[in-house]
Amino acid sequence: MKEKTALLIFFIFLLISFPLCAGEELMSKLFFDKWLLNTTRPLERQIEHLADIYADLQADVQALREQLTTEIKVTIGGHIAFIDGRELQLETTPTIINGRTMVPVRFIGEALGASFLWEEKTRKVSYIYNDMLIEIFIDQKQALVNRQPIILDTAPFIVNGRTLVPLRFVSEQLGATVVWDEATRTVTITG
Repeated sequence: MKEKTALLIFFIFLLISFPLCAGEELMSKLFFDKWLLNTTRPLERQIEHLADIYADLQADVQALREQLTTEIKVTIGGHIAFIDGRELQLETTPTIINGRTMVPVRFIGEALGASFLWEEKTRKVSYIYNDMLIEIFIDQKQALVNRQPIILDTAPFIVNGRTLVPLRFVSEQLGATVVWDEATRTVTITG
């Protein structure tokens, strides 16, 4: 009889305590969920705030890029170019071939902020500027702009060991504007 009473008391204890245990688990989950929410909410707000700051900075950088311009002036047959008013000695003079102004390859690319590469094996000049890739081949009228073929009016060429490329084509592909002054035979590039 004592065993039955003890067993009965044990089952009653289980029946009474089971809902309490379940409630404690539920309370623990609720507590954890609240804790997690309270812990992550400020972090999420900080991330949103930082994302807003980043977007504002990107807009500011774009606005500054639009305000910053470079002015380049070259005169046909002249050994001096001007970049933002500063004088620069050119190794090869700009010249006109087939009605197109040709300038030293490195000069125009670097003046407009592009990286410049030369591949001797393929005789290829590459300009890299932001997401733009311009590939020009010596003595060939076909160029590639972001891997898309474009036909040039005048092919790049080498004279006295210096490569000359079409000024207008390179400048405009890099986002600059080109203005020709016939009276002074001067080209002004703004980019």
